[in-house]
Amino acid sequence: MGGMGVIYKAMQEPLNRIVALKVLLPLTSRNEESSKRFELEAKAISLLQHQNIVNIYEYGEEGEYRFFAMQFVDGEDLAKKIQRRKNMSYTEIIDISKQICRGLRYAHSKSVIHRDIKPQNVLIDKGGVALLSDFGIAKIFSSTHLTLTGVTVGTPEYMSPEQAEGRTLDQQTDIYSLGIMMYEMVAREPPFTGENPVSIAYKQVHETPIPPSVRRKDIPKRLELIILKALKKEKRDRYGSAEEMLEHLDSVDLDERVERPTLSFTNRREETEHVLDKRITDRRSGDRRRGRAGRGASGRSAGSLLDLEYWIEMVRSQWLALLLGGGVGIAFIAHLLLMH
Repeated sequence: MGGMGVIYKAMQEPLNRIVALKVLLPLTSRNEESSKRFELEAKAISLLQHQNIVNIYEYGEEGEYRFFAMQFVDGEDLAKKIQRRKNMSYTEIIDISKQICRGLRYAHSKSVIHRDIKPQNVLIDKGGVALLSDFGIAKIFSSTHLTLTGVTVGTPEYMSPEQAEGRTLDQQTDIYSLGIMMYEMVAREPPFTGENPVSIAYKQVHETPIPPSVRRKDIPKRLELIILKALKKEKRDRYGSAEEMLEHLDSVDLDERVERPTLSFTNRREETEHVLDKRITDRRSGDRRRGRAGRGASGRSAGSLLDLEYWIEMVRSQWLALLLGGGVGIAFIAHLLLMH
């Protein structure tokens, strides 16, 4: 059972093929225009042929019902995977995220937006392949004027700010929702929750997410920055395309850890440079940190006067001054001896 209908495991008899048969909820309003829009949307979705998108084999209407016959995926959805395991490995999180990015990149190139990215709509087969399901079905509901009681087009925990406000959507709404889903894979819960859909939608528009590193301290630094960029409220600050996000995911260093939680997400250049300076300073080797920490105002280390290497270096660099000083000293001592 789902918010938009019921899914059956079924046999497509002419081809002797197991399929997932999604039957949408009965229509309460029906006219020629809505039927035409359904056909256009369903046809667009059925043209999506990609390894990370559940294929649609057939669509149609039967009485008051509309249906899709889809590829049957032998596995589990991502929601169950997240809840079943204590913590997903970062290798697996990045792999699934990249697969979803590839599916989105392809769909967006065909001008198709998902609008309801969430763990329940990501299916993982037994080979580890991630597939997006229910592609564009939210658009069918919203564009055919179906008046269905209790049906929300989209899921509040995964809605982009512009979707929560009812604005026109483009591919960046899917990127935001993917960022929410990645956050959940790391922290085992989405960044914004609440007692009702309205309160959650308000948070999507107005509140800043708690950094994933607060929930899970061993997160790779670049992965955290990718998630936070995908969750920017303003579209201009977010990833502009799935391709751009995919490129950044390819560059994640699993060994680079967050030194401290990223509590500020400002874009101001001076603060960014300050953070980078701190990171570079902290990356010095232990010997360099100890060497610098032990130096006094003169630049010499506290124990240098007892260090043989220090005196060898002093003689090598200041031999002339030492020679002149020694000569003056000898002359002064000779003068004192002659006086006595």
